[in-house]
Order: sequence, then structure tokens, then C-alpha cells
Amino acid sequence: MAVTSGMNAILLAGDRRASIQVRDDNKAFLELNGVPLFIHVLRALKQARHVHNLVVVGPFDRIGAALQKHEALLVGDGNIRVVEQRDNMIENFKAGYVASLGLDDDVEFWDLKGTEHENVPVLVSPCDIPLLTPAEVDEFVARSNMHEYDYSIGITSEKVLSHYHPANGNPGIQMVYFHVQEDLLRHNNLHIAKPLTFAHLDYIEKMYEWRYQTRTANILRMFFSLLFAGWRLLKGLRVFILMQLSLHYDRHGHPKLSDRIRSLVRFNRLAEGIGNALGARVQVVYTHFGGAALDVDNAADLLAIEKHYDEWMEYQQGLANQ
Repeated sequence: MAVTSGMNAILLAGDRRASIQVRDDNKAFLELNGVPLFIHVLRALKQARHVHNLVVVGPFDRIGAALQKHEALLVGDGNIRVVEQRDNMIENFKAGYVASLGLDDDVEFWDLKGTEHENVPVLVSPCDIPLLTPAEVDEFVARSNMHEYDYSIGITSEKVLSHYHPANGNPGIQMVYFHVQEDLLRHNNLHIAKPLTFAHLDYIEKMYEWRYQTRTANILRMFFSLLFAGWRLLKGLRVFILMQLSLHYDRHGHPKLSDRIRSLVRFNRLAEGIGNALGARVQVVYTHFGGAALDVDNAADLLAIEKHYDEWMEYQQGLANQ
């Protein structure tokens, strides 16, 4: 049921701690059809019916110059405010959230705890999902129940994303999926949060830094973080172990064993585990377009998007028309 009509949005375009460069540059400024990636994302957010004003957090001068150059592409209601980046993603988010409330840059994020701002949600997006469409943004916002939850996380099914996989010798993008009993899932990079309600906001920064779960060191970091973080994460630890085992066996040619293990992880345990980690009421929300999940994490992914951009955008428009 659609219970969230609209909100402000933050686009994160920083390039400091834990960020990953592609082609030796901040991904926000890589060009696709002559337009920086973050402008593609910003255009979709600005045209979404359920988004009001926008905040872009990153290198202030460089973002300002790009906004001026591509102003004609950014049609739609709502203002765009640029905020200078901080040292890491979570600090960028805090600064962006303060700005999204229309407050001055020198207002401290945690000083707003317990005020009328505590229950104000904000939409958050990265800068490197140029296939994002207004329709997917609106679907995510409309499906997110921010009256009953503090944090809504977007996901997309492998069934949807298989359209973008490599096929017949053509390049594509094939993600690593989360394995649960009901489906194979990928986070779609869209979030809605009321961050002042989180008991453990710092854990988001850890999850972001360790997000590449095919790297053994990151798997171990996440495991020990869950192990020693206290009783609230014990259920999350079980889910994490089972998902990693299922992923491991799937990647090493044992699909039946992988399916047997993932049958032990129910979809609703994802939200419960994340909620325990963050100290928040968490909802996991499907979207059905795919563009938001296709982030540019390496040069090969960017090449695939460059080759198929018109085709994949047309495909998503067809879904929206349906």
C-alpha cells in the first residue's frame, strides 16, 4: 500500500574514504553519452513524482560546474543544493540530511535528535546508477511504508536483472546475489531512512566499506563484527553465515547444495537481521525495473552500459508503460 507521498533526496557523490574510482576518476564524473553519471541519476530523481528537493554531496566546485553545464537536462520541480563532501560516506550522509531539512551547514546532525526532525525520512541514492528511471524511484517510494518503519532498503530479483546479463557474446552486467529461500536478490542502491531514529548508525559505514562480499577479507571483517557486536546481532550472524555458504557453493559449481542451504534463510529474516544491527525498524522493498541495481563498480560494467544504454532505457520505459 502506498503510504509515503514524497520526500527530499540526497545524492552521494563523494570520493574519499571507502569510495572506489573507475578509470582513475570519481565515478560521479565519468561520462556516459557526454553526460556525467551523477547528472543521469539526478535527472531521474528530479523527474520522479514523489521526490521534492535534492541535495548533492561531493566535491563542491566540480559538482557546481557540471550542474551549470548540464542545467538543461535537469527539468522538473524542486531545488538542488550542493554540499561539500566530508571524510567518509556516513559523514556525507549526515551533512546531506541536515541540508535536506533546509538547515544551515553548521548544524550538528546529532543535535537534531529528539526534535521535530527525528521522524522526517529522506531518500538516498549513490551517484553511479545512470540507468535509474523516475518510474523506479516512484515505485520504491510508493512501496516504502515510512509511517511504520525507520529504514526501507530497495532490492531487485535475479529474475528481473537477468535481462541485463551477458548473452550471445554481448557484454552485460551480472551481479552477485543474496541467496534466500524465496529468491535470489540484489540490493538496488535506493534507501529511505529516518536516521535520527537509528540506535547504531555507525554500522552502515562498516557495511558500506565491507560491501564486496566475494572478497575473503571483507567476509571475515563482517563475520567478526557481527560476532562481537553483542546479543542483538546473533540472529543476523546465523543469516549471514548461511547466505555466505549458499553463495560460496553456487559460485563453485554446487547449485543443489547451495539451494539446500538457502532454503534455511527466509526472506523476512533479512529485514530482521539488518534491523537488529542498526537498532531500527527495517523494511525490504522490491522494485521491478532493474536500472537502480546496475551500479558502475568497474570499467567493464561501464562499457556494458555504454553499449546497451539506449536499449536498456527503452526496455525500462516499456515496463513503466505497462
